[in-house]
Amino acid sequence: MNKSEAKFHNTAAKMDDALIALLEQKDFNDISIMDVCEKAGVNRSTFYAHYDNLYDLLKETQERAVSDFFESFGTSFGAADFSKMTAEELIFISPQYLVPYLTFIKQNRRLYEVYNNSNAFPIGDMDKQLIENIFVPIYAKNGVTDKKIVEYMSHYFISGVTAITMEWVRRGCEDDILFICEVISRCVRPYARAGESI
Repeated sequence: MNKSEAKFHNTAAKMDDALIALLEQKDFNDISIMDVCEKAGVNRSTFYAHYDNLYDLLKETQERAVSDFFESFGTSFGAADFSKMTAEELIFISPQYLVPYLTFIKQNRRLYEVYNNSNAFPIGDMDKQLIENIFVPIYAKNGVTDKKIVEYMSHYFISGVTAITMEWVRRGCEDDILFICEVISRCVRPYARAGESI
């Protein structure tokens, strides 16, 4: 990336951050291009050099959030070939998967809160990617292939983990990440001994 590309990218990131900060204060429909420009410290012509309208900025901000979320797993999910993994390796309620997830949330608390509390972000997009890229192959490996069952099970799992992480965020992410991993694990398998793999 050359110097002018880096500057263009950095300016876009400033506007993404400005939009997220503004979404903490008001609904998307109440935010103006001028609000974003003032918050990001750019002028209107700079905004229009990047986007046609606020919806373009919103789409980019959401895509960046989803991309950052999946990148937070490193190689844990990335290009994993689930068909070659053992049943033990496919246990995704484990520190291997939960620690990167919870670390990302802790480092991006504001974004996570806005993402989960704002009607501006279509949360279904992230859910869809999780289901297609992670849940479907893992369930298939374990013999669960009925599409409707997979969708219900996936949404149950996502909703439960989201409820726990939202409560953790509400409490300022004060509890240790490994403690939250244990809480999530206990919800899935309440009678497992502490520290036992589930």
